[in-house]
Amino acid sequence: MVDPNSELFRAKQQVIYYRAEIAQYKNKIGELERLVEKEVVRNKYLQGKIRELNGEKIAGLQEEIQRLRKRVMELEVELEEERNSQTVSVQEPQMPMKLDKVDIYSYFNYSIILPPEGEDIISIYGDFTIVSTRDLPLEDVVVCIKVKPVGLVTFSGKISDPRLLNGPGRGREDIEWVWAVEDWRDRIQQNGEYWVKSIRSPIANRITLKAFEILFSETNSNGKVIVESFIYLDSNSPPHASINKINFHIP
Repeated sequence: MVDPNSELFRAKQQVIYYRAEIAQYKNKIGELERLVEKEVVRNKYLQGKIRELNGEKIAGLQEEIQRLRKRVMELEVELEEERNSQTVSVQEPQMPMKLDKVDIYSYFNYSIILPPEGEDIISIYGDFTIVSTRDLPLEDVVVCIKVKPVGLVTFSGKISDPRLLNGPGRGREDIEWVWAVEDWRDRIQQNGEYWVKSIRSPIANRITLKAFEILFSETNSNGKVIVESFIYLDSNSPPHASINKINFHIP
């Protein structure tokens, strides 16, 4: 037979145990709630800090962008001014007012490009034009362009070997100027003379050797270069010097 007192005792013990468990869980729940509340506060704090840091970072980046934009503009201005100071443009020369005795004349139109700091090669780019004032035929005109000092100045342009005129292909259609003498290489090396002639019909009584290039070392040439030209109407007539010449000199 079961003792009712013992059953009651066990029931009371279980009640006490469960109450203790409930109290323990309540304490844990309270601690967790405090932790959650603390993490919420921490999260808000960190979000505020992040916004603050991001704001400072964005402001700093915007200031850096503005500074870099200003620096880029300054460099662009410096580059433009440097180019302006390094480029000397020579406009097409004006002919004298009286042309009564002038049947034909020629001239250089060119620009001089000085080298960047630390480099030595000077470049001259331009055109050479021949003009007839009295419908003088220009088809047989021969040009001699002479450079000094010999061997230290290179003259180049759209000048082809005349033998290419008889070659295959359509490339010959693009040829406008050819070498006028067979020993043109020897004359360049020995005398600094470039003998050329045009194979195209003149336009408006003029022919132009376009986009020539002259290169030389400032050091090797001692900063002094002369380029002049002479045109020959035929083998019996005297040469006609151009109305201007390229005279480059650095004191």
